[in-house]
Amino acid sequence: MSISKRKLMILKAIVDDYIMTGTPVGSRTLAKRADMNISPATIRNEMADLEEEGYLEQPHTSAGRKPSDKAYRLYVDTLMKVSALNKEEIGFVQQYLNTKISQVDNVIEATAQVLSEMTNLTSLVLVPQLEKTEIKRIQIVKITSSKALVVLVFDTGMVKDVLINLPLGMEDSYLENISNWLTSLVADKCLEDALQQVHYFAAGDLEEHRAFAEQLLCAVVGNLQAQASKEIVLGGAKNIFNHPEYQDIDKAKRFLTLLETKDTLYNILAGNNDMEFTIRIGKENTIPELENMSVITATYRVSNEKIGTFGVIGPTRMDYARILSVLHYMSASMNEIFMHNLNLEQSNHSKKE
Repeated sequence: MSISKRKLMILKAIVDDYIMTGTPVGSRTLAKRADMNISPATIRNEMADLEEEGYLEQPHTSAGRKPSDKAYRLYVDTLMKVSALNKEEIGFVQQYLNTKISQVDNVIEATAQVLSEMTNLTSLVLVPQLEKTEIKRIQIVKITSSKALVVLVFDTGMVKDVLINLPLGMEDSYLENISNWLTSLVADKCLEDALQQVHYFAAGDLEEHRAFAEQLLCAVVGNLQAQASKEIVLGGAKNIFNHPEYQDIDKAKRFLTLLETKDTLYNILAGNNDMEFTIRIGKENTIPELENMSVITATYRVSNEKIGTFGVIGPTRMDYARILSVLHYMSASMNEIFMHNLNLEQSNHSKKE
């Protein structure tokens, strides 16, 4: 069913006002707007139609109306205007992230913190998924006669280390040689492809290398997949108490309990597939605990390959346009940081060669 321009104008005004105030909107309030120029009686009639069509709801204790999930969806898809962040906001993001640029873990934590502060919502950041990242360098560092640290540098700039057992009598020079051999063999490959590359490497003069390398990589891959699985960083969990929708303590407790369920949070972030941005409103969420909430997510990439997802979660009454602006800028900033780290790693490796 098509909706008239006048109804769209009234609906947009109601959504804008309700997002800003959290108070149900009446016809008199709308009629006082300078840009409306419509009588209260006409507005009442149009609001009655919008309610009948499922765009507005009437709280029991109020004469005003509030938007339904259907109204928010129409608002997001066709009515809202997304603007770029202003210079002050950009400066805040850059100042926060630039101090964390060299360490991926720090970038992820800073992203969660910036998002929560700029949106007054709870932020979630999915740590770069190792299966989506490529190995740039492997270094085996002997610690004792029977222990070594395997250090892997990925294209995101992420550095992971795994402690392994060493056969007795293994010299430092041999470990350096096998580090170089492994790096040349598996560079620019993901963990699983790297393991297959070593496994299928033709036997010959380097058979001893191959056997040890395969055993080493099996241990490393298993360890990293276990520790990196569904790793999520949260920011601003207590921000939920800033919203009147969660003044009910039991409702707030249910939300905080949700944040403790890692599998649920992972499903929230992993559900956006490869889309740059997703907005799921109220009952559009497949997770029952989120039927009164909205989730907005974005992706971040290296060399145009998606490696992770981040976003915010909060009441359906949220400033969708502003949040999209923040996520858009944060996504671009994260992509830039990860590409910087990749280029820096490639440059440093070239100098060593």
